[in-house]
Amino acid sequence: MDSDDDEASTLLKALGIGRFVTPSKALFAGDRVAYGEELERFLARRLELALGHRKFDDHWFGKNRAHFNALLEPLKARTVVPFVGAGISCTASLPTWTGHILHQARSAGMDLSYISARLSSGEYEATVDEIIAARGEGLFIQEMRDAFDSDIGDARVALMVVKLTKSIIVTTNYDRVLENALAIQGEPLAEMVTPAEDNARIIRAQSNGQRALLKLHGDIRTPSSYVLSKAQYDASYGGGLPDMKLSLPRKLRHIFEHGSLLFLGCSLIEDRTLRVFESLVAEAGLHNVPRHFAVLEAPPTDAELVKRNAHLASLSIDAIWYPSGSHEYLPLILSELLEQLSLTV
Repeated sequence: MDSDDDEASTLLKALGIGRFVTPSKALFAGDRVAYGEELERFLARRLELALGHRKFDDHWFGKNRAHFNALLEPLKARTVVPFVGAGISCTASLPTWTGHILHQARSAGMDLSYISARLSSGEYEATVDEIIAARGEGLFIQEMRDAFDSDIGDARVALMVVKLTKSIIVTTNYDRVLENALAIQGEPLAEMVTPAEDNARIIRAQSNGQRALLKLHGDIRTPSSYVLSKAQYDASYGGGLPDMKLSLPRKLRHIFEHGSLLFLGCSLIEDRTLRVFESLVAEAGLHNVPRHFAVLEAPPTDAELVKRNAHLASLSIDAIWYPSGSHEYLPLILSELLEQLSLTV
């Protein structure tokens, strides 16, 4: 109402409010009922915008709204576990994992078109092995530190993520973006849970609402914890099918079976963690696992969207899609979730 755009002018004219005062304050003071009605309409329009109204057809917009509303229940019950991927670190001005591997390949003097094609085929582990073989592990680690243990840029989105829960957060990222966000929020250093230990601290944190951070693939300041190469992934997850006797898959089993995961900044296309979840659903049956959620970039075509959505549904993951290439929708959706959460806290 206080802006200079045409919509505000039309509304003010309809309400009979002039511009000699702050319009919103005038309405609030003069007609609380009308103010409340306008506020509800404003909030509804803002939520529709965040969920892709007019960017998606009624079918997909309707699914976004349904999944958003369904996510509110476990959020308010404090049973949501954010599962954070590289997309959240990108909002803090850190490189994508694909971009970083290409940077490493360029420093190694390798053919970037060849490396790019391999990454497009999902051959991340084998490509890292090849780069390390060409350059040495020491230099690879040095460049990782240079890229991911640097100054954090905009922490706004990471702050939204940590506000979604007071308990455990899971991440595949090496960097310290989440730790930085927790520090900005005034929290003490989060208890770091290592993939190699047993599940005791995970169970305690999730059961008692205690803050903990599970970094599945290691912490940038502890090179011995990195999971980078194919051999390291095989040792952590098992070669071929996931080995559910190993410590890391056991942790993923616990969080998958005892809460609602909310995937943020993840592609959920093809990686080791997704294979673990596929294995767990196959073992337990779709109807015996909790409902999980994801905020995801929509594929560029309807055919791909239909296929991706069906695959995620087969894993009990309900997606809230945002338009392809429009990553600015992620903070809009997170903001709306926090707005709804604040109404009950």
